[in-house]
Amino acid sequence: MLQNFEVKGGPQIARRTLPKLRAAMKRAGLDALIVPHDDEYLNEYLPDANERLAWATGFTGSAGAAIILHDAAYLFVDGRYTTQAQVQTDPGLITPRDLVDEGLAGWIAAHAGNGQKIGYDPRLHTPAALAPIELAAEKAKAVLVAVEQNPIDQAWTDRPEQPSAEMAVHPISFAGKA
Repeated sequence: MLQNFEVKGGPQIARRTLPKLRAAMKRAGLDALIVPHDDEYLNEYLPDANERLAWATGFTGSAGAAIILHDAAYLFVDGRYTTQAQVQTDPGLITPRDLVDEGLAGWIAAHAGNGQKIGYDPRLHTPAALAPIELAAEKAKAVLVAVEQNPIDQAWTDRPEQPSAEMAVHPISFAGKA
């Protein structure tokens, strides 16, 4: 995978993708879905096929998270991405929030409803990152639901192929030890 400087996000993305995502959430019985930037390998820079946050929101920064509800969506970014989040998202669909001061856990504790089912893909979270979200959901009396199949993966019908390349076995001289 080579880095390029072609920006693929923008406010038009969520206009097209949020209805598909919300339909998949409804089929899964979810009231909300947590969408981290991370992929299954916890990479910071993702191949296009793993850019779930960009697919859902149009935001292409390398850090952030969102919580998508049936009637609202919130994008959490740190100070590096405040302007980018405003430019790349539709303000009628997505509300930018502060990742550091509030974050997902803060938003869930303050705004999640009693019994609200909040889905998350357990492959995309470390136990340490999930712990404050679990506490916040408990405080709000919401229910965290580990989904077996990510609603984004179900709704993303034109998803790019995963990158693949042949593996190269390097001689021991590069490792220093067998």
